[in-house]
Amino acid sequence: MKPAVAMMLMVAMALSGCTLGGDGAQHVVGTVKLGADLPLSGDDAPDGLPVRNAIALAIDQAGVVCGAASHRDACVRLETVIEDDVSQGIHDTAKGAQNVQRLAADGRVIGMVGPLYESLAKSELPVANAAPLAMVSPAVTDECLTREPADGHCGGLKARLRPGGGNTFFRVVTTQLDEGAAGADLAFRTLGKRQAFVLNDQSPFGQAVARAFADRFARDGGTVVDPSDLGAFDPGQPPAFGIRVDRARASGADVIYFAGSAILAAASLRREMVARMPQVPLIGTDRLANSQFAKSAGASARGCYYTVVGPYPPRIHEAASVGRAYRQTYGVDIASASLAAFDATNLLIAAVRRAIDDAGGKLPSRLDVLREVAKTKNYAGAMGVMSFDSDGDTSLKLVTAYQWLAATEPRGQIVAQLTVN
Repeated sequence: MKPAVAMMLMVAMALSGCTLGGDGAQHVVGTVKLGADLPLSGDDAPDGLPVRNAIALAIDQAGVVCGAASHRDACVRLETVIEDDVSQGIHDTAKGAQNVQRLAADGRVIGMVGPLYESLAKSELPVANAAPLAMVSPAVTDECLTREPADGHCGGLKARLRPGGGNTFFRVVTTQLDEGAAGADLAFRTLGKRQAFVLNDQSPFGQAVARAFADRFARDGGTVVDPSDLGAFDPGQPPAFGIRVDRARASGADVIYFAGSAILAAASLRREMVARMPQVPLIGTDRLANSQFAKSAGASARGCYYTVVGPYPPRIHEAASVGRAYRQTYGVDIASASLAAFDATNLLIAAVRRAIDDAGGKLPSRLDVLREVAKTKNYAGAMGVMSFDSDGDTSLKLVTAYQWLAATEPRGQIVAQLTVN
């Protein structure tokens, strides 16, 4: 090797955190890839592009990745392979599955970030499970992907999505059922309410989240009035809630919880509340996050609250430095899904570090990384400290609460960042 070339190589290795030769010096044992499946074009690009940016930021900050403890001298270079799951302008489940098949076919892809949507998780999870390829989602909240609740509303989906039997799916956000518990904490702890009236649309989601609200509200110290059927109503009938609201008022309710998905029904309920008990707030799940609800409720929208699974970066102290780096790099504030994706990527990188040790300082395998992701305990991320349980669900259960202040708002105003314990 010519002296000039050798010198240039040594400089490049030093800048990348590696050195050549010498006992205990760092050395690169190869290249591994982290994949991702995201909507990068069409109507869904506003969801996917910020997540892609967060993944890139995490990779750039990590640089060359070396062993965590016993083999700190062994390092790997990280590359990303990011697939677009959009077809004809919107995310497509079949294309997403094909993307994961393509990632799985590349032996150097040892983990992936994504997906962002529940529908894609259902098509992609079996493919990754067969690989086996660790998937860490920053966004999906459907409890049926990881749980089989006692009420049976998931119908065995968890097992059907795992043809290989083991688990390869993890997420850094909690499930939508925790919105019920978060809504109760919002009512009792933040708003100071003590008597709750509950309405649910008898859907599996509505019943489950209504029960979660009722159980948590009672645990907090509140009382659910008229709890016999948790306010079951038929969403197929015209939304007339006058009698229900009269019952809530007669029972002394100081808050009403709406566990349902029908936006127009929720708006009708709110209008009846304002006419009969105007000082009583309405709390719902992320179904009420739609601006169509506020428009339909009109002037009655003020005083309505809703919850959304995920972090609110400005309210999280640990996220401040990440937020500054993201803004400096991309010129905009970091969003909830981007912060979660940053943690998902770094969690995978931390697993790669430990997997290098497991491989004896050699190139870690996909299975090495999967095992280390599954063993994640007390990982200190930008959102906070988290661990995975045996189902791949996170112990860090962040839910953000918002309030509608006017019917013309595109979305509500932040009220609180809630942690469900």
